[in-house]
Amino acid sequence: MTRPQKVLVHLAAGVGNIVLATPLLVALDDAGFVVDVLLDADYPPTAELLKGWSVVREVFGCGARRASHLFGRYDALVPAVPPFYWPRFARYYPRGACTTTTTTLLRRPPDALFYRDEQAYYLACADSLLAGRVMDGGTRRLVYRLPVAASDEFGTGPRTLALAPGCKGGEMGAKRWPYFAELAARFDDVVVVGTAEDVRRADGSRLEFPPPARLFVDQLSLRETAQLLASCGAVVANDSGLAHVAAAVGTPVVMIFGPTPERTLGPLAPNVTVVRAGLACEPCWFGPRLRACAGRLDCLREISVARVEREVCRLLGRED
Repeated sequence: MTRPQKVLVHLAAGVGNIVLATPLLVALDDAGFVVDVLLDADYPPTAELLKGWSVVREVFGCGARRASHLFGRYDALVPAVPPFYWPRFARYYPRGACTTTTTTLLRRPPDALFYRDEQAYYLACADSLLAGRVMDGGTRRLVYRLPVAASDEFGTGPRTLALAPGCKGGEMGAKRWPYFAELAARFDDVVVVGTAEDVRRADGSRLEFPPPARLFVDQLSLRETAQLLASCGAVVANDSGLAHVAAAVGTPVVMIFGPTPERTLGPLAPNVTVVRAGLACEPCWFGPRLRACAGRLDCLREISVARVEREVCRLLGRED
């Protein structure tokens, strides 16, 4: 009997990037490989989202610098790292196609594919192993997912609206819709998740959420946050890691986009509703960034609270 081949998949960058890479893990498992994951995550607790999943045998959260000595234990290495992070890790991989006589280092696809379809990019990182098994006649695409179930310990349910008002800081803060507090005021059962940084405006002032909104800010682990999101009736979030976590656990998500494009992420899950203003200048992230509006973020400011409220009501089955 031939033993299953062991594959080490190297994932990196933000929570959202790693969530969008999960179809690669599922495809490798479906194809009969034993899959381990090596994480270089911006947020180390991201490993919590993958542990205990049947498609992954082991998750190493220590990163390539500390785990490169493990490479020789595998039949194949899959460096499924976004192009903008790859220069950090290339030095830990030996040159050439093979690391040893028994370990194959798979070729990375062209960087341009990542900026056309991020999920397709990750799958293409293992193209030689999957040999076309990911697509079924060119029509079926695996949907990103996470092995996290709903929990009843947070007092949330199918009528609860969860708000994830944050995203990465720095320039990424330009992805934040400014009206989360105003939206919270229109619903009776609201929870807010994220970190203290996520509930601050660009000027540093704190978002003030009206009662009876319940704040779980800085109170939960990432896995607990995912369990809470899985237990809610709807989620509203920026283009952020928690938005993709909510989509991956199956909760209906209103995902708000402005300067960043959604098409480059690949097909979003069927439970995702994309909302954007549709201005002629958007998305601008890969062009003259924020130049057309001189940084005012008109594309986000023009998405009204009423518009997002209507989408949430539809998802929650509320008529008003």
